[in-house]
Amino acid sequence: MRFYPVLCILTALMFLTLPVSAAGTLSLPFLTAVESEDYVSLANGENRYGYLQVQSVEYTMKNMDAEIVVTYRIEPWISFLVYLFGKQDLKKRVLGVLQYPEKGYESIQDVEFTYVNSDYAVLTISNAALDNQDNSYWIRPHSFGCTIPTLTFIINADDIKTFTNVKDMPKGIGYFRS
Repeated sequence: MRFYPVLCILTALMFLTLPVSAAGTLSLPFLTAVESEDYVSLANGENRYGYLQVQSVEYTMKNMDAEIVVTYRIEPWISFLVYLFGKQDLKKRVLGVLQYPEKGYESIQDVEFTYVNSDYAVLTISNAALDNQDNSYWIRPHSFGCTIPTLTFIINADDIKTFTNVKDMPKGIGYFRS
């Protein structure tokens, strides 16, 4: 009987450390009505990364740097575990969704979390884009850890690019100084 609390904690930790690929087989009960073909992949759970169900990612570009807001859902019992054990695993999962820092650029890309809770995370990434030295910038081709239902790039108030169901950006995105 004295090992019961330890057993409960170990069971909870086991659920937190399930591999990401195992989440792909989970069904999403609240996505039973599929409105269009664009959302079929989301009903299959492709917007999941572990226990995170990603809803949107919004980049606000400031020259070479980016402020990123990741909106997601997590189950209430996972929220309790995050509250109980801290936000380190949640931060790791958010970085897994974004795949930052990028491979080969770890030495120049600094990632800093501004805010994290059970609904969204705000982080800044330095050197998220390359400076072309002619007042133009380029976001490198990028792959995400799961399908992003709504991906938005805010360059300035007049230049907003929105994409749906994005897993890979094979060509990158170019923009001018804001």
